[in-house]
Amino acid sequence: MPEVDICAGDPVQIDLAVFKLWLKGLTVNDAARHRETPSEKELKRFDSSTGQYAHGSPENLHSSLVLGETGDQFLAYNMLESWLVSVPPTLGAQAIMPLSSPQQQRLIELYYSFDKYGLVPRELLGKKLTGRVRSNLDDISDKTTITLKSCRRQFDNIRRVFRVVEDKPGCLVANIQQAFFLPKDLASKYASIVFMANSKFETGKRRLNYLSFQDFHVCVEQMIDLWTVGADGPRSAAAMQDPTANVDTDVDRMFLQELKDVRSIVEADGDAQRSLAMTYLHAKLSDPQLCLDMQFKQLNKSILKIAEGLVHKAEFKDFFSDLEEKFMEPCRQWNFSAEEVGFFILAMQESCQHLEQLTRRKRVYGAYQKYLKTVQTCVHQFAITRKT
Repeated sequence: MPEVDICAGDPVQIDLAVFKLWLKGLTVNDAARHRETPSEKELKRFDSSTGQYAHGSPENLHSSLVLGETGDQFLAYNMLESWLVSVPPTLGAQAIMPLSSPQQQRLIELYYSFDKYGLVPRELLGKKLTGRVRSNLDDISDKTTITLKSCRRQFDNIRRVFRVVEDKPGCLVANIQQAFFLPKDLASKYASIVFMANSKFETGKRRLNYLSFQDFHVCVEQMIDLWTVGADGPRSAAAMQDPTANVDTDVDRMFLQELKDVRSIVEADGDAQRSLAMTYLHAKLSDPQLCLDMQFKQLNKSILKIAEGLVHKAEFKDFFSDLEEKFMEPCRQWNFSAEEVGFFILAMQESCQHLEQLTRRKRVYGAYQKYLKTVQTCVHQFAITRKT
């Protein structure tokens, strides 16, 4: 009868601190060194009568214990990964680790999380999620100092989410939550990435390098709420619950077509708008410049021109670049604060409310108000980020 070796041991218990080190892509040795600190238990084994430790050097003993436990933890997480990447995640079906429902939820959330500052998703914005990009992630790893393993995990997660929800009707955030069991704030970040990839926004130009992933996320959240198919202002609770209510990955073409008509309508009544805007700005600005009328005229023209061009795919994908070049850069040259930048957009919103030719065309007026609300969010985010 053949001999069989059997090894028995206690089940590996989850340690979120070690799991986070594994997610960062550290080796077992590096992770163990990261954890090394003599514990209170080790120090208690010191025999004061002899001046020696009961079992040799506490540093060596502790290092050996930590290294072994870290290796066990990493091995278990490597085996768990296949359940984490399934759609939906199926951690409850495995027997490697006994996990409660809250523990399963936490592991899924951490596995799908991004690096602390969102450096990897920022580098991936504007890129097609292809095998070629994945094979060149070492460039992103070198640039961001994020380990290659972590870059690959984040890339694969983004691509997996994109493929599952890209053409799925309904609320994008809700679809991601349902498919991957992610919390709403994290699902919202993935939704922004999916929307940007689908819209092919240009984010790699040098003038946009100072913007973080979070900056784009703040702007795109507003776009999804206001610009997409079926969007009519902020979403109602009923719309969020109806899986067929909206398609969040597609911008409403009628919305863009209506924006195309705004410039000609507003400029036909340009004197009246500038007069109303000047009244507003003089009331808001503590020290208005002498060239305020010229400044508003230039900025207003830029905002209208960007709106007019969004109906064309080439100009739509340059939205962020055009907003930076044609609006934010002049504002910086004039040394406007973030608050003052916002006042100019508010002046456009307030003045347009009194333009009869515009307000009479309710759909065009509504589209322009939603556009300006998004622009307001973007320029505020751009301004405070550049300041810091």
